[in-house]
Amino acid sequence: MNTRPILASLAAATALSSIPHATAATTTIVLENDNLRAEIVPAWAGRLMSFGRKGGENVLWTQPEAADFGCYPSGTPMWKNVGGEKTWVGSQGAGWRAFAGIETGSAWPPPAWFDSIPMNVVESSPNHLVLRTAAHPGIRGWVVAMEREFTLEADVLVIRQRLIPEAIGDDGPTVLPDDDRRLWSVAQVPRPAFVMMRLIGECRHVKFGPLPAPDPDGVPGWSRLVISNSDKPGKICLDGDALAMPLADGSWFFIEQTAPERFLTSFAEPGRAMVYTSPDDFKPSVYAELEFAAYGPEAEQTLRLSLPRELP
Repeated sequence: MNTRPILASLAAATALSSIPHATAATTTIVLENDNLRAEIVPAWAGRLMSFGRKGGENVLWTQPEAADFGCYPSGTPMWKNVGGEKTWVGSQGAGWRAFAGIETGSAWPPPAWFDSIPMNVVESSPNHLVLRTAAHPGIRGWVVAMEREFTLEADVLVIRQRLIPEAIGDDGPTVLPDDDRRLWSVAQVPRPAFVMMRLIGECRHVKFGPLPAPDPDGVPGWSRLVISNSDKPGKICLDGDALAMPLADGSWFFIEQTAPERFLTSFAEPGRAMVYTSPDDFKPSVYAELEFAAYGPEAEQTLRLSLPRELP
């Protein structure tokens, strides 16, 4: 497939290693080979904060200065949206609210701690990293812990993540009901004019947002989701297994999810791949989220991130 020029310019994110503020306050682990470079910050819930070609630009949207956010006037810690690609645990129903410690008010944004649990380094080598949350994060009891494993291959970064249900905090378990246990990969990217989604299964539409249009270039199985005209929050949630964002050099940022079938068929509502856009002061925000989900108390999923010249 020949990629046409992007319709809207992409704000190039800066590699985390070049931000003195971030590297002074955190430990950044770098995985690198002849083709790709990835930077992960265990202290920020094991976020992938930079991914791109070696010597090239970061394809992710990041906001590392958010790590310094303090408290709201009420004294409640502010949510630290530092960006990157991360794990998100749980839905946002009643069970999720209990798990996150939200008693009243909106379920979003989450408590600052919930989206920022530090992860411990379990294994580390130049092309491989395993991170895991502690059983005692110190604020709320976890019935599940999270594990993220990064493996850098020749042209692909493989991220495997899973829930580990045995871990319980020392203030007792706060049970997240099985029907609310969902494991997400959420990648924040500079907001593009459109995103491509590879559809599978019944391709059911379940959330607000535009229905997918066939790709005008005729790529079998792919649909184009135009988000450049959206000025309201919108989530497009479909049976998909891959998302792709166009890059300025004519290539793609490509993410593909695989998971055991039992973690993909239990949704009360369909939707394995999602694209989310949110407004900023009632205007389109500078980023979009590319999301994938798996389901269940022991859910696991594998993401493959690459930068191909053509959609597979």
